[in-house]
Amino acid sequence: MRKTSAPTIVVAGAGLTGLSAAIAAREAGARVVLLEKGSRGDVGGNAAFSGGLFLFCYDGPDDLTSITEDFEPGMKADRIEAPPYTREAYAAELLAMSGGQADSHLVNALAERSLDTVRWLAAKGVRFTFNRTLGAEVCDGVLRFPPGQVLTCTGEGMSRGFEVIRPLLAHAERIGVEIRWSTPLADVLRSEGQLTGVAVGDGSETVPAGAVVIATGGFQGNRELRREHLGPQWETVRLRGTRLATGEGIQAALRAGADKAGTWSSCHSAAVDPTMPSPGSSEASPPFPLHGFWLGVLINRDGERFVDESPGPWVKNYSKMGKAIMRQPGCEAFEIFDQRTAAQVADEFAGAAVPTIAHTIPELAKRIGVPADRLAHTLETYNSACPSGNGIADDHGTTGMTPPKSRWALPLDRPPFVAYHAIAGLTFSFGGIRIDPNGRALGVDGAPVTGLYAAGEAIGGLFYGDYPGGAALMRAAVFGRAAGHTAATETKPTPHAA
Repeated sequence: MRKTSAPTIVVAGAGLTGLSAAIAAREAGARVVLLEKGSRGDVGGNAAFSGGLFLFCYDGPDDLTSITEDFEPGMKADRIEAPPYTREAYAAELLAMSGGQADSHLVNALAERSLDTVRWLAAKGVRFTFNRTLGAEVCDGVLRFPPGQVLTCTGEGMSRGFEVIRPLLAHAERIGVEIRWSTPLADVLRSEGQLTGVAVGDGSETVPAGAVVIATGGFQGNRELRREHLGPQWETVRLRGTRLATGEGIQAALRAGADKAGTWSSCHSAAVDPTMPSPGSSEASPPFPLHGFWLGVLINRDGERFVDESPGPWVKNYSKMGKAIMRQPGCEAFEIFDQRTAAQVADEFAGAAVPTIAHTIPELAKRIGVPADRLAHTLETYNSACPSGNGIADDHGTTGMTPPKSRWALPLDRPPFVAYHAIAGLTFSFGGIRIDPNGRALGVDGAPVTGLYAAGEAIGGLFYGDYPGGAALMRAAVFGRAAGHTAATETKPTPHAA
């Protein structure tokens, strides 16, 4: 007599995507083996180094307070005004920022499931808070939010994402997910068209399974793949996130029959403080993101501007500033401010970065090593192109200059002047595995590859040139959860002798 037991699902990668997949598969009744390439100190993947921001849809304040009633200091108010951020608005924004290239089925699924997924994370112990750095204002006892980015996980500073990982790991262990540390995925095993398990380590050990979820991240940690797909200048770029996302999971899925998707020649890359090294353990701080560029100007080492610093809110543009810097001489730049905005930059956007300060432009140029005449000409041209008035506003753009500064344009004429040295920090690559909205890996014929699922940064098809802040963590949780649930419900129980 033969009996059956719960199907075994292998999830490769213990970041936000993998933990979401493992928990969802376990909740659906599967036995789950979660493989992590690194040690327990590496848990969390890129999410551990993120700002903890989630972009999700909501109809108003009641949806938000159903998730949390925690506020960062100075934000508590008698009433909250939060205009709806609809599914249609979410989808339209993501499609627009991808240049119309994003897979509309994935976009719509991400928008549709986002609110429920944030509630699901909160039920697993992730704590959220109203964030003051993304445009919220308290006035006359009313807390007003622009639509979109409202909540982050609790924590300090820009890099608080480990506070998402900590409770999810504890929950996964509590419900019986089997976690194997220092166990990298080597290959996906198939026999007669069926997935049979995975090879791990050096390939000599196998783990039998009825399904595999690839949640191993992108290929940004792989020097050779960076050179091949992003270009030779990216070979030695500073990493903002995990060093362990080196593409093996993506390549194993492609060998197993999955198709490629997305743009393999693009990535998320922000401006960062070059004095901070790439992170080691998942509780370490990554190179600090210098997101204050929108309050001043970015210049290269020739003393010239090279990018529109504020085509929109910084949270919707920071992920492409690193790419702009990589196209400059020496792959470096300087963010320059005067006393109108220097205090805000230091307080909110610079972390422990140490600025160069000077009372005159020639003195500043000498200290940062750029041509004084060119820097002076650049700033004179910029100042002349700024609108009159002292107030900084999102509708104040320059006129008659290239590149423009579309918004928040104020003259830099109040010394002392402040400069922050900036380089590119690579966060994750955009190309990956093709999936459907339920996490099934798709082959070149568009049909699902039996037993193979993927999610998070290992997939392609959602992000292209840029994406709105908070959508990456949301993608990880939404599609990780979907892939884990689908894998568990589609995989047959394992027969065994009584």
